[in-house]
Amino acid sequence: MIIDQAKYVYILFLTFLSYNLFSQSNMDYVDLFVCTADDHGQLDPSATVPFGMVKLGPDTEPRGHSGYNYNADKLLGFSHNRVGGVGCKGVGGNIRILPLVSEKTEASVAMNKQTEAAQPGYYTVTLEEEIKAELTATNHTGIHRYTFPKSKEACIRIDYKSAFGELFEAEYNTISNNTINGYASASSVCTTGRYFVYYHIESNKDFVRYEEKDGYLFAYFQTEKSEQVELQVTLSPISTEQAAADVQATLSNKSFDEVRDEAYSKWEDLMNRIEVEGKEEYKRLFYTHLYHCYLNPVNSTSSSGTYKGTDNKVYEANGYTHYDSWSIWDNFRNKFSLYALTIPEQSSDFGRSLVDLYKSGKSKWLGFYEPVPTIRAEFSSLVLLDMHKRGVKGIDFESIYNELCHEAAYTPSGVPDKILESAYTFWGLAQIADILDKPEDYEVFMSKAMSYKKKWRRNFLKIGDDADVMHARGIYEGTIWQYRWHVQFDVDGIIEMIGGKEKYIEQLTYFFDNHLYNHGNQPDIHVPFMFNFGDAPWLTQKWVNMILTKDMVQHYGTHKKWKEPYYGRVYKATPDGYIKEMDDDEGTMSSWYVLSSMGIHPVLVGEPVFQVSTPIFDKVTIHLENGKDFVIEARNLSDESFYIQSATLNGEDFNQSYIDHADLMNGGKLIYELSDQPNKNWGVK
Repeated sequence: MIIDQAKYVYILFLTFLSYNLFSQSNMDYVDLFVCTADDHGQLDPSATVPFGMVKLGPDTEPRGHSGYNYNADKLLGFSHNRVGGVGCKGVGGNIRILPLVSEKTEASVAMNKQTEAAQPGYYTVTLEEEIKAELTATNHTGIHRYTFPKSKEACIRIDYKSAFGELFEAEYNTISNNTINGYASASSVCTTGRYFVYYHIESNKDFVRYEEKDGYLFAYFQTEKSEQVELQVTLSPISTEQAAADVQATLSNKSFDEVRDEAYSKWEDLMNRIEVEGKEEYKRLFYTHLYHCYLNPVNSTSSSGTYKGTDNKVYEANGYTHYDSWSIWDNFRNKFSLYALTIPEQSSDFGRSLVDLYKSGKSKWLGFYEPVPTIRAEFSSLVLLDMHKRGVKGIDFESIYNELCHEAAYTPSGVPDKILESAYTFWGLAQIADILDKPEDYEVFMSKAMSYKKKWRRNFLKIGDDADVMHARGIYEGTIWQYRWHVQFDVDGIIEMIGGKEKYIEQLTYFFDNHLYNHGNQPDIHVPFMFNFGDAPWLTQKWVNMILTKDMVQHYGTHKKWKEPYYGRVYKATPDGYIKEMDDDEGTMSSWYVLSSMGIHPVLVGEPVFQVSTPIFDKVTIHLENGKDFVIEARNLSDESFYIQSATLNGEDFNQSYIDHADLMNGGKLIYELSDQPNKNWGVK
């Protein structure tokens, strides 16, 4: 189905009308329908709070990877958990509920797309037979409010066996006239591992009878004209009893509207921590993708301060908030560096949660007792290293050092891409050994890391006939060309092997000029910033600006090179907001946009440095948690004027193509003077 742009604009108008309940803020620019059409981001407009365990949203027919497809006009129901933009068939989709007036045997009902609207923490649509559905959420609980148009018997259809992946087990108990509980167990992403979810459902209206039919549970009740019926569905990783306790502890008899307003305020706090001034379209993209950055991992701590580990045991959180639902491959590349800048205190809890993950038995990919839907957690050691180097507190490397060493020893390294990833892991472990004052271990791990060179020369130095072939030589989702730059920890080494900086820049330029770069997947998304290492930062400025703001050629999907290339914008403020097959990978691509549009991006995750480029905003103000502001100004910025001529940091000459994380955290002002012609001498210091 082709996206009806006029209809989309009208839906945006309805969405904006709903904002009138609140004061104007950066929230006005958050568009939850961006990247929700077909396979253009794999995101969804679910109602949730920042890092919320409950993501209550629509599952359409046909559905997308996270349940929703903007182009669909049929609804299967509203399910309570999902992870956005993770490929395969998605993960989550449990406890799917659909309100009905008439008996229906069909799986789906019609949606009135003209009534569909969403804002952070809230979603609404009117279904066939004029049933108005509204959704909101706390961390533990999804709240449904259904307005029924007539006085007659209606029902709630509960698909207690629903799941985006493979379902292993599911059961329910009708324990009173308005209460149901149960649990489900399903596979996590790509049918790997398993997670458990326990639930507790309460209705504000008694059910007159229950009936199981066609694999569904139907709960019937009598409605009056325009009566509103509310359901509270609470999830727990621990037990149905804990789910019942969590709803009582977290809702405290709050109304639907109060919960929605609180969810909105939590999102507003995050969105207002960064102020950008510039083009309206870019602001819409910025705040929409900033929103996408703060969806996962999820707060899996119960109201009693406990959480369940991947060993299926219950632990005390001991005064911090525990998080799960990791998707570190590929968002280790940028998202946690953004967190260390914008939410360092919460990052401390993320770090402690990852440490506890190792203690309870972290799997190489996914375990069989995951407490919530989960993706994969390779490169966790690099995330912990990066956060520690950026000043995040409370990361106890000593307590998990043996586990880190064991994990690195079994990192796959048989094919070219895995060789480089394994070397990067050993480099990170060497830095951790250095932090712990283990010089002998440091030397051993650095030697293992630098041993990549022999295999790099064999696989990546000379470009063969298969260098542009997806999956050549067993590479995962990429080409030899795209993976050859995945040596962030030793760029000087690959420059030397290539033959010096001049040849290095020549080959990088060839890579981009011949459209070998693939922004639709993650292995090479750091490469636009790698011109900085070859004394050509003006080319980083050119290509980062191209990806952010210009039409460009893209040849690749996730698994193959297309016969017909795509030409157009990579990032758009529309439901088909990414190029085809470009999933968000749980915040990776959103984080790339947010950081790069401010003119910063980490290349070497594990060192507290951002490479710099030109921002696409006239002014960026980061309100730091320490009470200071860091301001970035781009003077004389335009569509063609984006080359840095000169810069000052706090009034002093700034002539380098990187900036330390500490400089940002100290607050201050970075001012760029721009032109439409490159200054090839700036930033080569």
